[in-house]
Amino acid sequence: MVFLIYSSPSTFLLLLGLSSFAYVVSIKITDRRLVLISSLTIPIMVLLYFKYIGLASEILSKIIPWLNIEPQITLPKPALPLGISFYTFKLIHYLVERFKGSTVQGNYIQFLLYIFFFPILPSGPIERWPNFIKQTIESKGFQWKYLSEGLERIITGLFKKLVLADILAMYSDKINTTGLSSKVYWIIVYAYAFRIYFDFSGYSDIAIGSARIFGYKIIENFNNPYLKRNISEFWKNWHISLTSWFRDYVFIPLGGSRGSFSRTILNTFIVMGLIGLWHGGAVNFVIWGMYHGAGLILLRIYSRLICPKIPQVYQNSRFSYLVSNLVTFHFVVIGWVFFTTDISQSIYILQKLFIWG
Repeated sequence: MVFLIYSSPSTFLLLLGLSSFAYVVSIKITDRRLVLISSLTIPIMVLLYFKYIGLASEILSKIIPWLNIEPQITLPKPALPLGISFYTFKLIHYLVERFKGSTVQGNYIQFLLYIFFFPILPSGPIERWPNFIKQTIESKGFQWKYLSEGLERIITGLFKKLVLADILAMYSDKINTTGLSSKVYWIIVYAYAFRIYFDFSGYSDIAIGSARIFGYKIIENFNNPYLKRNISEFWKNWHISLTSWFRDYVFIPLGGSRGSFSRTILNTFIVMGLIGLWHGGAVNFVIWGMYHGAGLILLRIYSRLICPKIPQVYQNSRFSYLVSNLVTFHFVVIGWVFFTTDISQSIYILQKLFIWG
């Protein structure tokens, strides 16, 4: 919180005001749908303004000349507040759970501690309020075991980020280079796949370890995602706190997979498109999300139409696991090309990987 005040006092006051408003609303929000919708609209609009005004400006700059509109519209480019996405998602989670009456409110200081808890504010994990408030209430103060456990996790995270990820960056940073051979591009995309894993999971280790020093056990964010046998299992074990958040507050409210198959397809693409957009305000992130959405739909089709015809003995064999894991891993690896490069470079790399050898 001190860092937020120092870096941007006006932004901190805005977020503090939003938090205070949300807390006051949460007192009377139970079973009041209109109040919930109104209270959610404000933080979502703030998130859209700070994070996606650049994307809106880019779109307008391409549309306005085509429409011959004068004068040209120039949108502001505000500095992105630290952890605004994670802050907003925690706020939404808290308000929704209070609306459902599924959790206690806590006092104002406890609520602010949860919203601005610095170890997980910049980049998650997105901790849930019930787990956080339970530990806050039951806190026994500082213990030396918290320090040792926390430092061990922090050291693991630093090794992943500063050693493994940085070594792989020497290769993966060439992903926007042209004129390389197919073999080199495969090395680059493999390097990027492991780099982003070690970098992000390393950060999560540091955040979880830092929280542990203060006595908190924060939700785990990664569980060997590259060792899973299908894309659904991958997403249940990659950025776990984000995936579960979208499942609980977007996918299920949309109807999840309870309706028709066509409705399930639509819900899946909406959620994965939003997950892509959440990672950044650019078209390539949306493409990446939709790519994974297509993978999830293909898996659902495979599970319904093909999998029942395959003998159970084969499905449970080590060979089947190995093949499934390799297919899933390479599906994810190829997806990272869309994630980290623009459309033209993505197409170029995919051509080099699969067409031109």
